[in-house]
Amino acid sequence: MTQIAAIFDLDETLLDASSGRLFFQYLRHSGQFSRFFRLRDSWTVVSAVLLYRLGLLDATETMQRGASVAAGLRLDDFWPVVQQWFDEVVVRHIAPAAQERLAWHRNQGHIPIICSGSSQFSVVPVARHLQIEHFICTEWLCNETCMTGAIRQPIAYGAGKVHWMQQWAAAHNVNLAASYFYSDHISDLPLLEAVAHPNAVNPDRHLAQLAAGRGWPILQWR
Repeated sequence: MTQIAAIFDLDETLLDASSGRLFFQYLRHSGQFSRFFRLRDSWTVVSAVLLYRLGLLDATETMQRGASVAAGLRLDDFWPVVQQWFDEVVVRHIAPAAQERLAWHRNQGHIPIICSGSSQFSVVPVARHLQIEHFICTEWLCNETCMTGAIRQPIAYGAGKVHWMQQWAAAHNVNLAASYFYSDHISDLPLLEAVAHPNAVNPDRHLAQLAAGRGWPILQWR
């Protein structure tokens, strides 16, 4: 018997903010930015995001440039800071309405999964806290001790989310076409169209217009 998945995006959906923005703010405010990154690394990330927003850089290259600044960082040094960040900052940004919907899906016997374009350093702490066993993310590749500066492709973005969700669904006997997906961003349209129950959560302008036109639920979880 096939099962149903409840798929949640992370940023601006399960969370009421962007995890990446929260992390870099935390590093700066706690005085730890220089421990891991150089000042010019900030410009590498900011310029990539600006070029992406101008349509001059695709999502894969944008995320690759972001991951490149972490090349050589030791996991034994980085993960404890990630956990501190989660405990001190991120846990307050988990949307109560998202937790209520997660509980509802569990009562229905659905399998919860996070599917996010963010890295494992954002996704894993949230998944552990919410006791979500399954997650898909844009994985920053690592060797035994350090980050390599590369990312797994395709990234978990746009059609890439469908790619990884189809593989996961096949491995876990899940009927993706009968499942639920919650997302805030129009870039998730491929996966929203791949499920029976698409939901626009805190949607951007383009997704809000599309969801209204198609009669999809529009949810405010902030």
